[in-house]
Amino acid sequence: MEDSFPRSKSPTLSSPFLASSPPRTPSTSSSTSTSDAKEDLLANLELLSVFGPSFALERRFWSSAGYSLLLGLLMGGFGLLFFNGVSKGFDLWTGRSEPPYEERLRDGGFGFGSGEWWWLLVTVGGGFLVGVLRLLPSFPDKVDGLFYEVKTLHVHPEHSPLVFLSSCLSLACGASVGPEAAMGNLGGGLGTLLGSLRSQSDRRAAISCFCGMAGAMGALLPSPVLAVLLLHELTVTSRPADTRFNAAVPGAPYGGGDETRLDLPAGVDHHDFMEQVTLGGIAATAGYGVFYGLADYTYLHPSQIPLPASLFSRYEPWHVLAAVPLGIVAGVLGIVTLILLGLFRKVAKRVRQRLLSRGLRPAVVTVLVPMIGGLLFGLVGVAFPLTLGDGAMQIPFVIKNGFTGDIQEPDHRDFFANSTIPPNPDPVFPLHVDAKISVGVLVGTLFGKLLSMAICLGFGFVGGNIFPCIFAGCCAGLVATAAVPALPVTLTVPAMMAAVPAAFAPIPFSLVGIVVIILVMDGQMAAPVFVATFVAFLTNCGMGVVQMVVERQAGVPGVMTQVRNNNNHSILHSGKKGAAWGGADGGRGTDDSNALQDVSSIIFAADNDADLED
Repeated sequence: MEDSFPRSKSPTLSSPFLASSPPRTPSTSSSTSTSDAKEDLLANLELLSVFGPSFALERRFWSSAGYSLLLGLLMGGFGLLFFNGVSKGFDLWTGRSEPPYEERLRDGGFGFGSGEWWWLLVTVGGGFLVGVLRLLPSFPDKVDGLFYEVKTLHVHPEHSPLVFLSSCLSLACGASVGPEAAMGNLGGGLGTLLGSLRSQSDRRAAISCFCGMAGAMGALLPSPVLAVLLLHELTVTSRPADTRFNAAVPGAPYGGGDETRLDLPAGVDHHDFMEQVTLGGIAATAGYGVFYGLADYTYLHPSQIPLPASLFSRYEPWHVLAAVPLGIVAGVLGIVTLILLGLFRKVAKRVRQRLLSRGLRPAVVTVLVPMIGGLLFGLVGVAFPLTLGDGAMQIPFVIKNGFTGDIQEPDHRDFFANSTIPPNPDPVFPLHVDAKISVGVLVGTLFGKLLSMAICLGFGFVGGNIFPCIFAGCCAGLVATAAVPALPVTLTVPAMMAAVPAAFAPIPFSLVGIVVIILVMDGQMAAPVFVATFVAFLTNCGMGVVQMVVERQAGVPGVMTQVRNNNNHSILHSGKKGAAWGGADGGRGTDDSNALQDVSSIIFAADNDADLED
């Protein structure tokens, strides 16, 4: 049992200045010396608090490290199973087209209305299977979403297998959803299950959940550092007052009696940031290693991109300024996305109510609603075939076939020996490339993708919306270059790929990292991408648009206005001191957990079926 593990004791904290030893009667000079020594000790303790506790001296840590490694290995295998299932399932029916979907995708042969009408049988059938899974008792009424799961560091393990399977089916039948929600849910569920089986303390169970999600993200993202970075960004935004593991555990200050550490002096606190990085890094690296080693690719791997971004053009200082209007446009697209998500949640709810009012049994309606959603997104897919799936498969070919311009001479000429873009083995530079996908098709695909994603999430398909928005941003960037040729594709495409999802998802560093890695960009070219992300968020969430939507849907109008009026900024502006969140007692102001769950369901949720209940 973990209760028997020895607790680490710091010899420094046993100093007579902090211990309750009997007082002595020193001389005046001795008293002054003692006071100075105590101040020096406290200053040193404050410095030591920067490094955090010596977590590696505890047996608990090494036990958690073992669990973290195990969870990473498991999630690497499950990630391989998930993506192979999605890929094989998607190829099974799209490969029957004449010519096959992937061949037409490679040649840029998809235009408006170039899909096959029989695809509707597959999309409706996929909706039927998802609906049947929803009838099973262990399927949750509503998946909390990655944002809320990171906040609580708890996932119901009995729900995870069906969420995982239904998301895999959704993507295999072409639904425009992302894999991040289901993968995170399964990793967190496995971690929670492992914690319960081993009878760990609440804090250690929370750590297991965190490590499970880190392993899942390691199998999903193109680098394990992005997995840990993503979870920390979500932690900061979901638990801003305290990002430590113990903040997710109710009860004692450090997670329970068997996790209590020796108290530090007033004003000196400890953090567990590097403990989180270490344990999460072990899981993420293990998941990444298994997935990469066995499949020879990761999600959105750089080798799938036709050319590194640095070969298209070079960075110019004015690119940073040009990123500002791109970020504003991305913010507007983020607003459109939220409007569509909210609209189709209401449409699906109205459809369900209408079917129930006609006397249909609830079980029948549960199956019919995803089937109707399959029909709707299938029609979008027939009109714009590039909208099928999460967009990972389409991104490399859309960049290849949607770009018009000149490719500059690269530093390494032999790179072009294996490139698919040059039409001859000895190209002359600069190399001119003509787009095979028209601007009209790109615009239609952009808005069709957002529409299809909103339909899928509103009508009960399971998945996230971050990765579909990355693909939508790719299309938006190509459209921007076509509209303003002076803007190079190396500016517009990366900036919009990161900025469109960043307009409503507060994970800018992760999004910039994903784009920089998959497009093989250098540091200078990453600067405009970063600028576009925070400008997009400012345009949308910074101006209160998403907050207004959430307030109305949660039935708590004005709650964010109250928080804004009571936060630290108002205190600093008014000259008041000593209050943490707008009150002398350090209170946080307004905190509505239901509103938080609604934020999670809009931005990171795997499904919105709770809103479809009668």
